[in-house]
Amino acid sequence: MRKKKKKKLIKKVGVKFCGNCNPHINTAFLLEQLKSAAEDIKFVCWEKGGYDILLLLNSCPVGCVTPPEFKGSLVVVTSDSVNYLPIAFEKIMSEILRALRENF
Repeated sequence: MRKKKKKKLIKKVGVKFCGNCNPHINTAFLLEQLKSAAEDIKFVCWEKGGYDILLLLNSCPVGCVTPPEFKGSLVVVTSDSVNYLPIAFEKIMSEILRALRENF
């Protein structure tokens, strides 16, 4: 008798980008890296709804992206911080993933 594989629980994360008027980081590329690194997370457009967490990706330190009406957890990323805590750029991806998983 074959054992059934345990299905991975996939969490949905809504993503909203800033306008990229003063880009310090490439947020589209960062999102692609996050998608590749996190098979347990499905990233979707924030406008679609139905997500567990909202990820706000700002491409500069200002962090101007406005969160939509949302009652769940937010993870706010700027070019030099995650959830308003300073972070070195080389650690930004791992810190985003940690913050997302911490909120599931």
